[in-house]
Amino acid sequence: MNQYYDYPRKALWEDHAWDHRRSQLVPLTNWIGHENIASHRIEAVPRERRRTEGRFDPKANALTYPEVVDFWEGRGLHYHCTSMGRDGWVAMIPREHLGKQGYGDDMDTIITLVNGDMTDPNWCMYVLETYREALTAAAAEGRAMLFIVSNEFDDENEYISIIQEAIVIFHLNYDRFYLNVASVTDRGVKLKDIEGFRYTTPDGKAPMDPDAAVATLATVPVLNISGRWQNKDSLIYKLVRGTGYGNLAYDCDQLIHSAVGKKLAEAMALEYDYDDAEDPALLAHWDAMGLKCEFHDKNGEQWITFVPKDALEHPEKKLPCVCIFQEVNRFDPHQAVTGFAYFNEYQEIAAQGECMLLYFVLEALDDNDLLHEILKDAEKLYPLDRSRVYITGHSHDGRFAAEYMRRHQPEMAAIATLGNEPGQLSPAVTGGFFVVTDEQLDIQASCDTPLINISGFNERNSQFPLNMDAPHVRPGQWVALNTFEKRAESWQRRLRSARCPMRTVEEIAATRYSEDLAERNIGVPADRTEVLTLDGSENYIADIKNRDGKYHLRIVALGNMPHTVTPAMIQLSWSFLRRFARDLKTGEIIEL
Repeated sequence: MNQYYDYPRKALWEDHAWDHRRSQLVPLTNWIGHENIASHRIEAVPRERRRTEGRFDPKANALTYPEVVDFWEGRGLHYHCTSMGRDGWVAMIPREHLGKQGYGDDMDTIITLVNGDMTDPNWCMYVLETYREALTAAAAEGRAMLFIVSNEFDDENEYISIIQEAIVIFHLNYDRFYLNVASVTDRGVKLKDIEGFRYTTPDGKAPMDPDAAVATLATVPVLNISGRWQNKDSLIYKLVRGTGYGNLAYDCDQLIHSAVGKKLAEAMALEYDYDDAEDPALLAHWDAMGLKCEFHDKNGEQWITFVPKDALEHPEKKLPCVCIFQEVNRFDPHQAVTGFAYFNEYQEIAAQGECMLLYFVLEALDDNDLLHEILKDAEKLYPLDRSRVYITGHSHDGRFAAEYMRRHQPEMAAIATLGNEPGQLSPAVTGGFFVVTDEQLDIQASCDTPLINISGFNERNSQFPLNMDAPHVRPGQWVALNTFEKRAESWQRRLRSARCPMRTVEEIAATRYSEDLAERNIGVPADRTEVLTLDGSENYIADIKNRDGKYHLRIVALGNMPHTVTPAMIQLSWSFLRRFARDLKTGEIIEL
């Protein structure tokens, strides 16, 4: 590594480069976070006194008591508990609000930041008990409550991403958001005296007195944060620089001082330079590349297309379409910019006339079925080749993409899952988190659909190699496939779903000593392998034949990569996807 390696916009990797692009609330929420740790932490109960029966979610390390859920359901509040990154969250939503389309009703949402010992699985139930009075009032007043729980200090402001996810899952009105500021007012501190905190009108143009804006909802003092809570920073920066997205063997400095860092900085520049996906200057940027970027709505949800301008002038030439599961919701105009930066290499590919792109995803498996109708609309608007429709997504969006593929295999030609485990997670391992049941495996196996899975070699979940216990795991990091036995079983489930010959646990274990570098580092027996250097990173590729002798399953491990999308990831996914088409009459896969 040459620490003097330089390139345009390298300064975007520097400490504090994005501070001015972060939410105006960060100084306030940081103050609340420290105060909660000092004075309001929800402590664990001694192990011998903890309750152990209930519904357990291992990802969130959360034990839910059915009778408590029933109690609040009887008062009109729907319970939802999950986690994101290192934080957990609990949503209590008025039942009458569930199932509504759009984001414009008159329901308020109160956000409460909590610090609690999440090593005790009962943490979620302790939260409900601690805030029983406020919840009772919220139920009577028809308000939603969102509790975001940190085990330690939330130094990466994960609460912002959690708010975004909750909005989409429950269609919350993002113009009616309130932050619980009891931690401040109980101390007798003025909001305006919190260092670094500024409170403005929602458009950010005029200062306001935050203390005069404090109101009382559901018995708690709250501050209206509508239009103020969103970040305009970089997801790429967060995932590459953040401590929680790579394992202990990940070398961030080496990545930044490489061609990968250079290309990622080029993509980050979009997030730095533009606030809104519909900014005329950004649209002109795409136009200069030869792309037409257009915004659409379906049932109140936004979807966005990138189409080569030449294809619009010659509609008789049908184009393949890559459906990118990435959040592009209207409530945060910068969110779509982040999505475009994340998958920037796909814009480069589309600009060369290779394909068109369709961005869309929601935060629930059933809601994503809307893509089926969106594709019908897209076919009327664009020269879309329905025999070459592909789907991709990263992290939980990759799991959403996989489930959409299972539900709609006859209309999909191939899929690329990014940042996901090479194997298929068993219900016994996940405990309800993105469960892939035996029935789902059989559904997937019933229809031949080529699949490539690409993950970083040094992701936080230590996906590779599969032939041993998860290596280099950070202390406290939850890893679904932490033992070799679980990893081997997950690979057998992958082989089953991909219609490939089965491998024994002993055969998988034997790859620890394979003379083939790719096979050894990926950790599964392969029929064909390659070690490919791209942008200075050594990448391992394994191809597995299915029962028909076709290479329709490919696993890729990208060297020294954390949990993020990289240009090489996109290049390798497209090089695989573009090989296939689906005969829409017979359902057979066509090798191109």
